[in-house]
Amino acid sequence: MAKSLDVYLTPEALLARPYDLTYESSAATSIHGKRLALRFDATGNSSFVELSRQDVYKTVQDAARGHCSMERQGSLATEIPAIHMRDIRKLDNAFAIAVEPSFTMRRQAILLNADPLRVVILRDACLVFLPDGADSLVSLLKTNFQEHVNADAMAFEFAALEAVLATICKYAGSLSAKIAPQATAVVDKMLKHGLITTELEALRYIKNSLHELEAQVNGIRRALMELLETDEDVHMLYLTKLHASPGMDVMSFDAEDAESLLEVYLQDIYGTQSRIALLLSNIQTTESMVMLKLDTKRNYLLTVDLTLTLCTTLMAIPTFIVGSFGMNLSSSIEEDDYYFWSIFGFCVLFPFATYTLIRKYLGQRGVDLSWNN
Repeated sequence: MAKSLDVYLTPEALLARPYDLTYESSAATSIHGKRLALRFDATGNSSFVELSRQDVYKTVQDAARGHCSMERQGSLATEIPAIHMRDIRKLDNAFAIAVEPSFTMRRQAILLNADPLRVVILRDACLVFLPDGADSLVSLLKTNFQEHVNADAMAFEFAALEAVLATICKYAGSLSAKIAPQATAVVDKMLKHGLITTELEALRYIKNSLHELEAQVNGIRRALMELLETDEDVHMLYLTKLHASPGMDVMSFDAEDAESLLEVYLQDIYGTQSRIALLLSNIQTTESMVMLKLDTKRNYLLTVDLTLTLCTTLMAIPTFIVGSFGMNLSSSIEEDDYYFWSIFGFCVLFPFATYTLIRKYLGQRGVDLSWNN
């Protein structure tokens, strides 16, 4: 029985992440306020750089220099807001729990805040801020950037956006795939053996992990849906096109390619969300079944207790009669055989007859005194 407990991971391992959720590590931020970021150039090559908030702010401003929104003849072009320092602050890992996943469109920049990645996408570069210890995400990001930047003949901002979204989707999918077999093992054990302390503790950690992952996935899905529902933001994704034609109205061209890209990863993240919801539903169903089994056992014990109590009560009446006649008192009754056999028969038949009548009465009221479990 002890060996079977090794089928699933320990509760601490179930909640393990490739990074520290509290983001309190001093390795990510230097004494000068600079954070380590992964920079991808237009060819998909990457390098590590240290950047402060002011450095990121100036980088985005330099990319937007020379670009402005102009009035077109007969219509007013949609104005693209410039970058603000508060937009940069939202990318700080210290506010990871407080800030909802979001896409922020700024002049010649796309800011993506989706745990565990904080991304600034420009028309010719991409800055990715990672939490400390996310080595697996670094390798996954590099692979996706090489795959999408070099393989697709699309603008760099779309290749970078697709690489980042692919990384987030694969990361969420890998976490759900890691938790799924552990949840299945615990659920099967609960169905076979009922409530055991070790299984309950593991199940609690699994549910916490799934709820945490579900909240993260739901936030990313909401951010994608909000982006797709805002036509202006979808058109602002075309950084290269808008930089080449600064006077172009943002709404003057077709954004079908951007919508198609976003919809693909919206479906991907929806699939992950469905798998997580299915796991949670399976756990909830198992808990209900286990509680139903416990209720059945409790009702069975109550039935046994009621039956024994009833039998004891019915036996007490003949016992009282026998005790009354057994006292050392003289009367004329003990000399008559008729009284002896009559009272003896009553004492024997009374418990059985009364029990049968009470059981029949309770059966008509829906209370079964049968011991069949």
